[in-house]
Amino acid sequence: MIKFVGCLLTFLFLNNVVFAQKTYTEKPFLPKKLLPIAFKNQLAAVNREFFVAYNMRFDSSARDVRNYKIEQIRNFIYKEKDYEYLFRCPFWIAADSARYVQLIPELVKAVTDTTFIGLTNAGDVTIWARVKTGELKQNSLNYQIDDDIFRVCGRANWILKRLSKNEFGNIRIDTSMKDLVEIQKKWVKWLNTLKVK
Repeated sequence: MIKFVGCLLTFLFLNNVVFAQKTYTEKPFLPKKLLPIAFKNQLAAVNREFFVAYNMRFDSSARDVRNYKIEQIRNFIYKEKDYEYLFRCPFWIAADSARYVQLIPELVKAVTDTTFIGLTNAGDVTIWARVKTGELKQNSLNYQIDDDIFRVCGRANWILKRLSKNEFGNIRIDTSMKDLVEIQKKWVKWLNTLKVK
């Protein structure tokens, strides 16, 4: 009986994951002028932040961010440890509709990817769970991130929040797969508001 219940629960869980992954790949995005105003406003806010963060610098970083290829951005999200490169991803994605149309669905899918990457060059970032483990130092003046951007799932959730200003839950060190799937379902529901009915 226990074996049967275990198999049934496993089946239901996997069915949930498959459902979540299928529901956001079918329809195209709405034309830019028909997208929800809150989403358009947040993209504009991210683009203004980019100007403040990079256009006053004397190096080539602003030009670099504008000129990345999508493969480089994917590498920053899925493999890069250096926080500076991860920090640039929302700016690059928000700058062009072709970019967010392609990457937002990928990020929603990545909310259940628990791959550990790590994080370096993050002296001005606080992630409390990583401060407790000693992987980051505490500093009250730091930029606080509520998601565990040491892992792909946390990075995806953090970038989606930056692009949309939605809060569907934080992804911590110990967030269970069940909770990741629930967060992903909320992102799927939001993503469907950006797509043709």
